[in-house]
Amino acid sequence: MRKVIKPFGESLDDFEIFRRLAALMGVEYGFTEGKTVMDILKASYEKTSQKVPFDQFWKEGLVRIEVPEKMRQWVRHGDFYTDPAKHPLHTKSGKIELYCSEIARFNVPDCPPVPKYLEPSEFLGNAKPGQVHVVSPHPYNRVHSQMAQADVRFEQNVKGRQHVLISVEDAADKGIKNGDLVELSNSRGALIAGAVVTDKIMKGVVSLEEGNWIQLDSKGRCNSGAINMITTSVASSGLSQATSANTCIADLKRCDDAESPNRAYEPPVIERAPVRKLDVAALQLTERAARIKGATMSQMIPGEKLFYERCTLCHVPREPGDFTKSQWHGITQSMFPRAGLSDTERKLVLQFLEMNAKDAAVLP
Repeated sequence: MRKVIKPFGESLDDFEIFRRLAALMGVEYGFTEGKTVMDILKASYEKTSQKVPFDQFWKEGLVRIEVPEKMRQWVRHGDFYTDPAKHPLHTKSGKIELYCSEIARFNVPDCPPVPKYLEPSEFLGNAKPGQVHVVSPHPYNRVHSQMAQADVRFEQNVKGRQHVLISVEDAADKGIKNGDLVELSNSRGALIAGAVVTDKIMKGVVSLEEGNWIQLDSKGRCNSGAINMITTSVASSGLSQATSANTCIADLKRCDDAESPNRAYEPPVIERAPVRKLDVAALQLTERAARIKGATMSQMIPGEKLFYERCTLCHVPREPGDFTKSQWHGITQSMFPRAGLSDTERKLVLQFLEMNAKDAAVLP
């Protein structure tokens, strides 16, 4: 992102933090490879199909993608609709697929090839009497937990804690009034939040925005209202491995025993020890890092090298053994295009992943 303001105090961006740490340890070039942040951005931009020069894009902050003339003609003359065989979609059949043979081939029990209702692991249908279904939407005024410490000043927070929307009916049943502190709990954990009683949510459901910082009290409850205390880690399916955080059941009650105000956003007390000079040269880190990197890269097969160099740049790399063959076939559908791999390179990476997948020793 383009810089909006000058860095505040001693704040640094992630790249600069790790560059300085690498320099301190004598391995700066191994981390940066002689590149700046702008070098990396330009290289990534040049791999796209945009014709707008990078400098113009960076100055304006956006690139307008024009609809291809061929597409205009399809829409204008109806060819796109009357002769779809000439204009296939990006599916294996080229058509809109109500039944996906590719997903069927994966044979994942909880991800059928046709849209189908599957009972969630937790929902009102299997909840105990008095429990509520907890949904955890994104906040509209922050990105996950970023700037949550600033939100304590906003009206939607209750007594310095994340607010939770509760229906009028549920509030009446449990003796909860607007502005009360409430406790949500299940077998995984507990949290304290602030009640906002409203007629804009259905009975049996409460809404607690995600992203609050955690501060535990002596009972192990989050005194700040962090939804992660009670959500489940069950994946939405064995293929996608996506989060199913909105499928969560919890007990709700008024909280009368909060031990303190929310202290999640109080700065920590740091006792600074005397700075000791590190003899970096004596550690010979640069030479050792170069030997390790060279030995590691030389032993990699082509697909393995492509995977770690090209396919793991957006997120922390997952090991091949973390997923099954079927799961990797699903993951690579979006991973390969982002990495800009050719058909030959895709086959090499997929071969490496299949050789080392979680079920490599089980399935042929």
